[in-house]
Amino acid sequence: MSIILENIKQIADNEGVTITGLEKVLGASKGVLSRALANNSDIQAKWILKLVENYPQYNCEWLIKNEGPMIKELNIDNFQLNTSEVESELSYKELAASRKQTIDTLQKLIFYMEKQIETHEKSENNS
Repeated sequence: MSIILENIKQIADNEGVTITGLEKVLGASKGVLSRALANNSDIQAKWILKLVENYPQYNCEWLIKNEGPMIKELNIDNFQLNTSEVESELSYKELAASRKQTIDTLQKLIFYMEKQIETHEKSENNS
C-alpha cells in the first residue's frame, strides 16, 4: 500500500471515522478512498488537498512523504490566530442565532396580530 494511502487510513483511525465517513467529510463519492485502499491504486490530488483543508492539524510532509511528525507542532502565533478565527466564527454564529430568534418572534407576533384583525373584522361584519 502506498505511503499516502496508509497515512490516510491512519488519519481516519486517529479521527475516529471510517473511510466512508472520511469520504463524506471530503465531499468524495462513496468508494473513492475505500476502492483506492482496497486496490492500492492512486487517488486524485484534489482529495489530498481536501484532506489537508479539512484536517489542517496533520503535517503535509508526513502525509505525502511520511517524514516528520504526524501532527503539526503548534506555536503561539498560530494558536492566537486560530483563536481569533474561532472567536469570529462564534460571534457570527451567535449573531445569526439571535437574528433567527428575532425573526421567529416577529413572525409569531405578525400571525397573532393577523388573527386579531381577522377576529375584529368578523365582529364588525356581524354588527
